[in-house]
Amino acid sequence: MTSKSWIERDRAVRIQSRYTFPEVLERGTGTVVYDTDGHEYLDFVSGQVCAVAGHAHPKYADAIAKQAHTLIQRGSAFTDTCQIQLAEKVAQMCPGDLGKSYFACTGSESNEAALRMAKLITGRHEVAALVRGYHGLTAGSFGITGLGGVFREGYGPMQPGAVFLPAPYVYRCPFKGCDQDGDTCAMTCLEHGLDTLQRTSSGRPAAVFIEVIQSAGGVIVLSEEWLREIRRLCDEWGALLVIDEAQTGFGRTGKMFAFEHFAVMPDILTVSKSLGGGVPVSGVVVRDGLAAELEAKGYYQSSSHTGDPLLSAAALANLTIIEEEGLVENAKKIGELLRAGLEELHKEFDIVGDVRGLGLFLGIEVVASKESRTAASDLAVTISSHCQRDGLLIGHVPGAVSENIIRILPPLTTSSSEAERALEILRSALVRAS
Repeated sequence: MTSKSWIERDRAVRIQSRYTFPEVLERGTGTVVYDTDGHEYLDFVSGQVCAVAGHAHPKYADAIAKQAHTLIQRGSAFTDTCQIQLAEKVAQMCPGDLGKSYFACTGSESNEAALRMAKLITGRHEVAALVRGYHGLTAGSFGITGLGGVFREGYGPMQPGAVFLPAPYVYRCPFKGCDQDGDTCAMTCLEHGLDTLQRTSSGRPAAVFIEVIQSAGGVIVLSEEWLREIRRLCDEWGALLVIDEAQTGFGRTGKMFAFEHFAVMPDILTVSKSLGGGVPVSGVVVRDGLAAELEAKGYYQSSSHTGDPLLSAAALANLTIIEEEGLVENAKKIGELLRAGLEELHKEFDIVGDVRGLGLFLGIEVVASKESRTAASDLAVTISSHCQRDGLLIGHVPGAVSENIIRILPPLTTSSSEAERALEILRSALVRAS
């Protein structure tokens, strides 16, 4: 069957809740995926930023098959060997005293659990988060997601108690008075955010939720000075710093976790996409002292699939592959190669306004011209469409919140030749779009 016929069947039976490309994917191996029409694509989005070890890695597939023949699911009143081993592996990979975990299925779930933890520990209900931040679409996580438009219209009021601080978006600073110089711009944003926090809340939040790199918000890398000051303020307020590393965790940025680039430690770490490598598993990792406090206060959290052995076995295999195959180091190496290539495209093309990111978490901002800095979502659509037709999938979906941002998020297994091929395809698309 062709992709067109599959799409017709899809529309007949599935709620069309988001943009769907006309190509229907059928299989994948490594960095490459194939559609039902036989076309081959370099997958530079890693599925949904999940397939960090590539598609159909033999060790990963074998671990899932083996566990499927052993024990798939067990009641939430039990634990099992896979969940215990996964928790041990996560504790070993996390820095400092981030030593105890709770496992769920999705990133939204992990952030819901983190919200409950922060509220119970502090006895407070207000939470600070960032404009442009994305933490999920379930009730609590939706309430701290700083996106508007289609994300909010028609759904009624969000969970009360959320205060949004401006994101330190240096390239497109909302405060025209600052000089758009890195940390100066970021600290201007923080000053305005703190004023908002003090004037619209008690000023003593239970937690501050952040992504070190805002993904849906436009590949915005938070500055080191901003992060360190937020860490200091959390300590001053008695608030918990929650870092959401759904997409950046477990090696994508060239370090095991993105916060390690800035030597800032969270109190609570949430992980999901890169934890499971493709299966739906997420986690909340807390400092040992906080875990003891939660247990002493009778913290209760559960779900039908918390730490399921099938999911835990897949995640454990994924993390083992990351370690044994040196994928964190490869993300750093290939990330530097890609970043250098993107910087060359930035110099060459007037419509490439900015290049930013860390490791294999990169993005380009498409503009009408460097001088105007006018966001050009139509050009971004044109570029991504040309890339897709030429065999490169990149992180751009028409109608998404960051319409003029193209994200580049390949598997951590990506080779130099695949990176160079992707840059060639992207350059060709830029030539045609300019």
